Amino acid sequence: MNSLLERFALSSTPAWRVLLAVFFAAPFFVAILVAHGWALATPAVSSALRTPFMWGLQALVLVASVVTWVVAWRLWPVRHQRDPVPTETLLVCQSIGLTYTWITVLAGTFTSSTNLVLMAVLVVGLLLFERKPMVWTYATCVAVLSAYDLGVLAGWVPYAPALRPEVLDAGKPVWWFAWWRQGVVTAGYAVPLVLLLVLFDRLDDLHQRLSHLSYTDGLTGLANRRRFMEALQAELARRDRSGEPLSLIFIDADHFKQVNDTHGHGVGDEVLRTLANWMMTQVRSPTDTACRIGGEEFALILPDTRLEQAQRIGERLGAQCRQHAFVGAHGAFCLSLSMGVVEGRRGQDLPTLMRLADEQLYRAKATGRDRVCVPDVAAEGA
Repeated sequence: MNSLLERFALSSTPAWRVLLAVFFAAPFFVAILVAHGWALATPAVSSALRTPFMWGLQALVLVASVVTWVVAWRLWPVRHQRDPVPTETLLVCQSIGLTYTWITVLAGTFTSSTNLVLMAVLVVGLLLFERKPMVWTYATCVAVLSAYDLGVLAGWVPYAPALRPEVLDAGKPVWWFAWWRQGVVTAGYAVPLVLLLVLFDRLDDLHQRLSHLSYTDGLTGLANRRRFMEALQAELARRDRSGEPLSLIFIDADHFKQVNDTHGHGVGDEVLRTLANWMMTQVRSPTDTACRIGGEEFALILPDTRLEQAQRIGERLGAQCRQHAFVGAHGAFCLSLSMGVVEGRRGQDLPTLMRLADEQLYRAKATGRDRVCVPDVAAEGA
């Protein structure tokens, strides 16, 4: 269910949303046509119905079905295009809304359940479609219901014009009318509940998507700098509690500005995405965290990893980059990486660990680039 909503309602095109409404409305229209056809063909039931109104309702449902399916037929070839489809949206919304409204008018179901359905459909419709067609449809439905209700109060039109007095037997509804009325009331409360659950599901999904976007680099798909800082802080705290090792690698693409200047930013972006893919092959998911912390600068957070292990990871990554030929606007070119690797000590805070990793990265660049630098253990011990 969640994947279906994600595809059709969350990340879909305007045309897909209209198609979704048609697909959900089709069973409702078919059920109405079949149920009313049975009622008209059954003498015990049709005797309590005003058949001209019922046949008129059948014609309305049939017309609405044809309209919605013609719209679906027109939109299916362009369902992946993101252009708005206001006319088609309005046609489908009006067809569904007016059909439901006239069923309500002819059957006399001016109850709270009817209002609940209208409100729930409006709320979900505003999230699926553009505001204008939904507001127009809702205003039309409310106008029809209100005008007819006023006509009933003024004595100009009968209440429930599709029903005869025979629907009541000694003041009680006959069996089929009792079941039908109970079904309307039940649906009136069930439909809004389902729609509101769909709404909250969508809001939860949107919240997760926004949270994901706030922590993800849009170009490479790696964790961004904000996520890097939070993850590193969390791993430092865990390291202090458990005593397990924690290593950090800072990575910088050498002379990356020349790539952009020579081959263009499009090629530069592709290079960064390739580097990100290589980094993901070197990490253990979900234990390690690969990050892009800015420009051509990356980082690997490696919990439960000693300095020697982290150094080997950096060397494998550097060799992979060194042996790869990128293709640019002016031919093939190669790229190298400079890396600084450190292992955090118990009690070290985040700024200190980042400073030490940055120092090793600077040393890698200052001593010729294309290398992995680690702290001098002997010097540190001294």
